[in-house]
Amino acid sequence: MSDNKQGSKTYDQLSGYMYEVTRKDGMETIYERFANQQPQCSFGSMGICCTLCTDGPCQITRKATRGVCGASADLIVTRNLLAKCVQGTVANVYHARNVAKTLKAVGEGKADYEIKEPEKLKDLASKFGIDPKKDIKDIAREFGTFFIDQINSNDYTPLELVKVLAPKKRYDVWKKLDIIPGGPNSEAATALSKSMTNVNNDVVDLLLHCLRLGIANEYAGLFGITTMQEILTGTAKPVESSVNIGILDPDAVNIIMHGHQPLLAIKVLETARDKKWQQKAKDAGAKNGLKIYGSLCEGQQMLNIASEYKDIFYGQIGNWIQQELILATGAVDVLAFDYNCVMPTISEEFAQKYHTKLISTDKVIRQTGVERMEFEPHKANEIAEKIIQRSLESFTQRKEVNIPSVKQTAMGGFTTESVANALGGSVQPLIDAISDKTVKGIAAIVGCTTVREYQSGRHIVTLAEELIKKDILVIGAGCCSSAMQNDGLMDVKAKDRAGSNLSGLCSALGVPPCLSYGSCTDIGKIIQTAVIIAQELGVDVPDLPVVASAPEYMEQKAVADAFTAVAFGLSLHLSPAPPVLGSPLVTRILTEDVEKLTGGRVFVDTDPVSTAEKIEAHIKDKRKKLGLKI
Repeated sequence: MSDNKQGSKTYDQLSGYMYEVTRKDGMETIYERFANQQPQCSFGSMGICCTLCTDGPCQITRKATRGVCGASADLIVTRNLLAKCVQGTVANVYHARNVAKTLKAVGEGKADYEIKEPEKLKDLASKFGIDPKKDIKDIAREFGTFFIDQINSNDYTPLELVKVLAPKKRYDVWKKLDIIPGGPNSEAATALSKSMTNVNNDVVDLLLHCLRLGIANEYAGLFGITTMQEILTGTAKPVESSVNIGILDPDAVNIIMHGHQPLLAIKVLETARDKKWQQKAKDAGAKNGLKIYGSLCEGQQMLNIASEYKDIFYGQIGNWIQQELILATGAVDVLAFDYNCVMPTISEEFAQKYHTKLISTDKVIRQTGVERMEFEPHKANEIAEKIIQRSLESFTQRKEVNIPSVKQTAMGGFTTESVANALGGSVQPLIDAISDKTVKGIAAIVGCTTVREYQSGRHIVTLAEELIKKDILVIGAGCCSSAMQNDGLMDVKAKDRAGSNLSGLCSALGVPPCLSYGSCTDIGKIIQTAVIIAQELGVDVPDLPVVASAPEYMEQKAVADAFTAVAFGLSLHLSPAPPVLGSPLVTRILTEDVEKLTGGRVFVDTDPVSTAEKIEAHIKDKRKKLGLKI
């Protein structure tokens, strides 16, 4: 733990070391910027600030109970929430569309990729009427086209993706509530129109639209991303790998692939294997050659398939709030990033101070002074070579290097399939472990890391530790996985920190008590695991001893994912409180009323110890209703 001035506290040892480096170098980080923003606007944190029109901004107070137009606190809060949900949904759908375009390009012979999982593609495509006996490229082209058409379809026709893939019990609930979505682009346009000034003042309708978007987020976003990426890159397999900032090599040319879309990273890995590039790195003075790492969610996805790239992939580096600290090592020669979670200070200050060459690889990214190499499926090999060439040039400009001595090992590569494979081919042994109380239940700890309330990983790690002590299996995804990895909770040795029953199961299987499912977009995999367990038991998802938690959630995609979880009937813990507390009505609906509709609900707790107690109580209640031992 590193304590500095108010608001400038890092949680883990690695970040603390690198934070001191940035202070010595006179660099302002996210911690200082957070402190400088205090006190933050209480109206915004409560969700009761409206900036939609020029008669505003309007804030709801005891004196002013309505905005100038007449909007109530309930309406302002709900419109703001819906707008965030739209942005998060379309961000995930954008990612899924990019993968679908690549799959389609493979089918057309216009991509530097091949189909790694043909049987998975055949099985998926056949569900939508595509003949699995066709040539695999024809199937790829047809399914890629189908998926893109689904994204662009209208919002009056239920998505085929939902009709075909949703579990029947959930589909019936959604149909009764009239929240089965159409095309997500059209749903987003309708939602944004609803949330304009003086259009819709029906709070319930607006919140139901959030649930519609949550369902679209799953099937046209998260499911599409993970499934099509696996088809193109291979299905995740459990594997041990190195993690955190300390694994950077001062005697190697170091390239970090950063962001959320791993397709280009795969090509960089494949290209960097070439002896030609390894020799060029050594000729430039790097005695250990060229090494490739991942950071943020891209690193988690690379970790998922690390078993295939052990010779060139050297590990997952860190989470989103560590990115400035990662560059401050002075050992990063190229940071290539696609979209989402790239701080403006990376290009404006840190790369200039620490020599790192920045390269943006997605068309939505525009940062001043940053070289653009926009990904196209048919240019992947060419771009990968350019990235490596830039790293060699950057290596010669290195200055002082500061790398923490602490390193960790973590096991990644878990999915529904790999968990089933580890258990002998099905999830039945996991169900048996839950039934006999070896595992009380499952908690999915997912999402971002924040610097609010001095968290910076504290809430994530403490919550996970408290849960595994109670024999509750933890599944992680996104930056939450990184926080757990930094603390050693995803190392097989962490079984010694778990309760005796869970520890024994981990020893028998050779797995840690906290399983990494990958990136924030892999939350869809976690939901599918819950769906399969429910189907095996013959119950609905809300009946399971399963809880979701976003203990340091931060941005718009997290809002969309939250509504996905609630739509599927999961109880969802959030910290910090979402900007809804200014509306008692919206707060009541999300924490109480919605449970009667979907089976899911939201609860807020900013203390990880009491959160763990509440999760355990919820799991015990579900076990009791299923007739299982308490």
